[in-house]
Amino acid sequence: MHYACCLAAALSLSCTAQVSVAQPAASTFIDRSLLLEELTWVQNKLHEVHPEPYHFISQKEFEERMERVKSNLKPMTKEQWYVELAGLIAALHDGHTALYYPNEDRAQYFKQGGKVFPFWIYLDDDQRVIVQSQFLQDARLDSTVILEINQKPIDEVIDNMRLMTFGESDLFRYRQISYRFNRMYWLLYGHTDSVLLKTRLANGDIYEKHAACLESAQYDSLIRILFPVSPVPKRAHLDFTYLKDRSVGLLTLHDFSTYKGYRDSIKTVFRQIQEHRIDTLFLDLRDNGGGEHSVTEEINHYLLKTPWVLVSKAKVKMSPAFYGAFPKALRAFRFLPKKPILKLAAAVMTKNTKIQKITVERDSVSREPIYEIYTRPRQHYSKKHFYEGVVYLLTNRNSYSMSGMFAAIMKDYQRAIIVGEETGGLANPHGSNVALTLPHSKFQFTVSTSRAYRPSGVFDHLGVQPDIPVSYSELKDAESIEELLKLVHEPR
Repeated sequence: MHYACCLAAALSLSCTAQVSVAQPAASTFIDRSLLLEELTWVQNKLHEVHPEPYHFISQKEFEERMERVKSNLKPMTKEQWYVELAGLIAALHDGHTALYYPNEDRAQYFKQGGKVFPFWIYLDDDQRVIVQSQFLQDARLDSTVILEINQKPIDEVIDNMRLMTFGESDLFRYRQISYRFNRMYWLLYGHTDSVLLKTRLANGDIYEKHAACLESAQYDSLIRILFPVSPVPKRAHLDFTYLKDRSVGLLTLHDFSTYKGYRDSIKTVFRQIQEHRIDTLFLDLRDNGGGEHSVTEEINHYLLKTPWVLVSKAKVKMSPAFYGAFPKALRAFRFLPKKPILKLAAAVMTKNTKIQKITVERDSVSREPIYEIYTRPRQHYSKKHFYEGVVYLLTNRNSYSMSGMFAAIMKDYQRAIIVGEETGGLANPHGSNVALTLPHSKFQFTVSTSRAYRPSGVFDHLGVQPDIPVSYSELKDAESIEELLKLVHEPR
């Protein structure tokens, strides 16, 4: 009863829902000449910093897109300019090269009366827009499919939002829309005081709902009521469970972050695997966003007997922006001979990989040096509690960056059976991005400086492919070891 009263009180702060689009909050227009400067600046930085900006589309196609943007340029608000420029950069299809809207500008939007929708959404595997949570106490809206929003077909809205997303995979891009739907709608269509939803219910009926949008204070109040803050136990970086009667274990890696004692934690897990005589191990990388290569190396020593490398080759462009990301004390490395420095860095950073050779060429446009570093394995050593049993590696669309690289290693050395979805990140990912700030709009622009190539040397524009494909929803529902065993053993 208390919950219902609090929720009703919070919602009563809003006016009666009446579909309306408010005047945009005051926003400064950026002069066309300044927009042209930024457009040129962006392309120059891509050429200066990125080792291969045109890996997905050709330089000719990108420059044609730039010309189309130029031809349509006129004085714009920051929001309008962000939509234009984010769409151009997104065409590069690089998960580490992207444009970000300043959070302080978003805060200013709320200060000027900006509002948010009274619901959250997500995109399912069929790209349907589903109401995930809603603050309107209308049970009919729960899990409904949105057909229109403010009389705009939802497919049209999502297509426009997709142009502002970045990354290599469609699944990763649609995830961004799910998380940033409110912000993207505001950037595309401006400020709105209310919303009209046209939805399809589970029984097929069409249902329309008018609702007032929420001011920042109202939204925060509802969040405190619906999701009260309670002490959350610190999540472990990894967890291990097992079935005593089946000799089956589940090792969940939440991330590849380094922390004090991470080697001891990994050692303890593999000691337990040996003590409990586990012969089938599920290694779970679902929703693992990546981390450090040193964690990957440590785990590999318990799983791989053959000599192995993290990557077969790495490509690095050492531009002024690349060195600018270093701590000041290390920027002097820019003036030292590069090949000895790269070999020293490899010796310090990795125990298992040696540099076979280094080649260098100049970028054809910026003339910045691009180093290609070819690797070979060091003398391999196995850990005391080495595991020789079967490994099933679980991946999904949110297995990204280092978790994708780890999956590529396991697949290329035929050490694990990959179960689930294609990884969200490429098997040959870009990375080591630097953060730059545009001169006039102050958008943050991250640009990749390197690319890693999987051990097999196979090159494509895909993530790591599963051996046993499983849908996202089916994979998400399989939480216990028993459910995971059904996934891999039942006919599909």
